[in-house]
Amino acid sequence: MKTEDLLELLEKDELREPHAGRVLWHWLIPALILSALAMAGLLGVRFPMEKTLMTPDIAPKFYLPLLLGVIAMPVALKFARPLARARLSWVWIFPVIGLLLIGYAYLTTPESQRMMDFRGKTILPCLLSIPMFSAPILAAVLTSLRQGAVMAPERAGAAAGLAAGGLGTAIYALHCTEDSPLFYVTWYGAGIAITVIAGALLGRFLLRW
Repeated sequence: MKTEDLLELLEKDELREPHAGRVLWHWLIPALILSALAMAGLLGVRFPMEKTLMTPDIAPKFYLPLLLGVIAMPVALKFARPLARARLSWVWIFPVIGLLLIGYAYLTTPESQRMMDFRGKTILPCLLSIPMFSAPILAAVLTSLRQGAVMAPERAGAAAGLAAGGLGTAIYALHCTEDSPLFYVTWYGAGIAITVIAGALLGRFLLRW
């Protein structure tokens, strides 16, 4: 049997293993609840939430990673099907938006305040918390991908890390008191990058078949 024929059979096989999407929903909701409860219990939710969710300069720190996670999740699941085409080129729109936010903050922030806003007071908690709150979500996505036939385990793991990092960051944003794009674009981005790298490394070992 040719490799192409085997891949076509795997692509059409719906009988032996549950579909990756169904497995994801089985694990994703508990993972999101676990991450949210961990954030609330360990760090606490920032109140009033309207300030985070409705203030134009602040709201992107919640909605941008949330949108990233929501868009990246179905893309990550495509890697479970050997013949599916999973494109990640769209992801560059998020760094572009981030750079625009940084540029806006740089121009509207007094020079003496820029470095203080960039550094903030919570770089280390941010860099630790985002991967931590993303971990249950990443585990859920990787578990679902293992139900399929992943042909590019590192890319699949990276896509899973991107989705989990976005959702985990949105959860952390409900606590974070750093409101300048100079801070949250830079360090949220770094936290998501850490999660993407972790996903790629885990995918290399967990998604082989």
